[in-house]
Amino acid sequence: MRNSVIHDAFIEAVQTAKSVFITAHVGPDGDTLGSMLAFKHAFEKACPHIHGVHCVIAGKMPDVYRFLPGIRDVKNIETDPEILDYYDLAISVDCGSADRFGPAERVFSAAGVSVNIDHHISNKQFGKININVPTAAASGEVVADLLTELKIPLDANIATCLYTALVTDTGGFKYSNATAKAFELAAKLVTAGADPEYIYKELYEKRPRAQALMQAEALSKTRFNEDYTLGWTLVDRAMLKKHGALEEYIDGLVESIRQMDTVVIAAVFKETPDGNTKISLRSDSHAIDVAAVMEPFDGGGHKMAAGCTMLMPLREAEATLIPILKDKIRQKISV
Repeated sequence: MRNSVIHDAFIEAVQTAKSVFITAHVGPDGDTLGSMLAFKHAFEKACPHIHGVHCVIAGKMPDVYRFLPGIRDVKNIETDPEILDYYDLAISVDCGSADRFGPAERVFSAAGVSVNIDHHISNKQFGKININVPTAAASGEVVADLLTELKIPLDANIATCLYTALVTDTGGFKYSNATAKAFELAAKLVTAGADPEYIYKELYEKRPRAQALMQAEALSKTRFNEDYTLGWTLVDRAMLKKHGALEEYIDGLVESIRQMDTVVIAAVFKETPDGNTKISLRSDSHAIDVAAVMEPFDGGGHKMAAGCTMLMPLREAEATLIPILKDKIRQKISV
């Protein structure tokens, strides 16, 4: 629902800014990249008073999104000398908490006006202006509504970016967040120039061989509880090295476990380069809120899709979290 005071403050910030910094969470996905690039194309097209729009991430850009228009202009906070120390306006998209920016947090916090745009129910409200719509299918949906309020029309580049945001966060319009509004927005984006066939092929039909082999091994090592309602697997650095797989190739693995017919909760434990553990959770039941499970570990997300990073080794993280997940399933079954 539109909050007129907050939205008007955002519109004023855009209309008065001369420099804009747009950032995303570490390990960027289709929603965060599509949303930030849609803003970049829109501002460069319709806001001549803005002299510089910098899209910035920390870490490596996933190869799968190389087709997005403007992706080569995305800067790396750790290496790009063009990034300024101060911007009139800083916007974060699809990020539930500021600590997920990595090194980009310092620039975001130093801006004249900081805006937090998101759709995660666990959002920490860390901006000077906070626009969070948990009912939105994707942050791209929130961005599309804001562009409408700014009276910036869609074009093919903006539409391609926003369609990518929408299709990735709805699992190809298969998840429960694929609402009527999401389909209405998709239709508008196709009308404006987004090509669903092209975007689908780029996202889902160009999987590297190393990714397929690594995921096959990880799936073959899936563990289960007694009644197969909980499924989880571990991906360590040795498995990635064995197949020559990049970290981003783990994406989609948790969904493959969730799709097993008996599984209610799926989990993937990934060893990070510094020896900690990144966890992805999925639930196929609204009765189990996995975002709430992640909150004590400084994580979050959505009711049926969440994650966190646990500052402990892989096996220790497994031993800590699996009993909690088993208990959540027992509580659901006993109701």
